[in-house]
Amino acid sequence: MNTQKTYFVENKEITEQVNKIKRIIRGSMNGITVESMTQKGIHYKANFGVALPRLREIASQYEPNMQLATQLWFLEMRESMIIGSLLVPQGEMDTNTAITWCEKIPNHELSEITAMTLFCRQPNASQFVAKALENTNPLVVTTAISTATRITKELPDTLIKEMVLQFNTFEQLTLVQVNTLATCLARVASDNTQRIGLIEELIQPFSASENRYHQYIFEYVTKELEYLKQI
Repeated sequence: MNTQKTYFVENKEITEQVNKIKRIIRGSMNGITVESMTQKGIHYKANFGVALPRLREIASQYEPNMQLATQLWFLEMRESMIIGSLLVPQGEMDTNTAITWCEKIPNHELSEITAMTLFCRQPNASQFVAKALENTNPLVVTTAISTATRITKELPDTLIKEMVLQFNTFEQLTLVQVNTLATCLARVASDNTQRIGLIEELIQPFSASENRYHQYIFEYVTKELEYLKQI
């Protein structure tokens, strides 16, 4: 886990904006949602249970700003992190910074959301995926795969193969991770049917695995591929 603290240059305007956003978040708190998320094992340093549409609405009141986005992200509050991900200006996040941010993601909910709101929107998204797949943190790898699902047309075959190889290094698997990879592989084939053969080759070893999650991936993706062949 990355426990290194991040320090920021004092900027009165940014500080005021951050404090205002924090007040709005607290005023939008949904305790029932927080309790439900906790029961499902979704934990944050701070969580106010604010719905994603409301967070998008809050973010829309501010111009994209990297300093504001960064300070919100490193508060490590669920809502501030999501708003921060929405406020990153297009093209202003390099790959190393994206990895640093990604290493702060505490759970699969934020992994999935930020793959959609942030990482796939960057011009260097495929580079982020490649770099994130080298990470030893399974959540970073899962975020990479989730991001890849949204940019399948930009992915070279070598990167698709690397996703499966890195997935196989996980010592323990969760259903979320399994669904993330299965969905990505099915989407790759759906977006380019010429890659059906590649996907069949990649999932074939799963068919003989004794791991039930590997079997699930094989069966799910095979069904999707059979459907695509009939279209």
